[in-house]
Amino acid sequence: MSRAIYLLLALVVGAVGLAFHVRNRQAVELDYFVGQLELELSVVMVGCLIAGVLLGAAVVSTRVWQLKRDVRRAQRREQSVRNELAQARGNQHAG
Repeated sequence: MSRAIYLLLALVVGAVGLAFHVRNRQAVELDYFVGQLELELSVVMVGCLIAGVLLGAAVVSTRVWQLKRDVRRAQRREQSVRNELAQARGNQHAG
């Protein structure tokens, strides 16, 4: 069922994107430091959208990596404490 919903959502997004492209075909001049390009407005907008998604994913992924590292450290600390506790309990029964 969820696959059908994703397919329907993809078709709707594709149709909206196609309509956006058809309605925004005028040429715009993209002026950057080393030159100029003349592109359709829809191409410039999609390029900006893709660049934003990639930058956002890069920022989020760095935070995810930090959190995963913190989890691994906490797990190692927990295991160390468990080992110490097991040793203390073992020494208590031996004495």
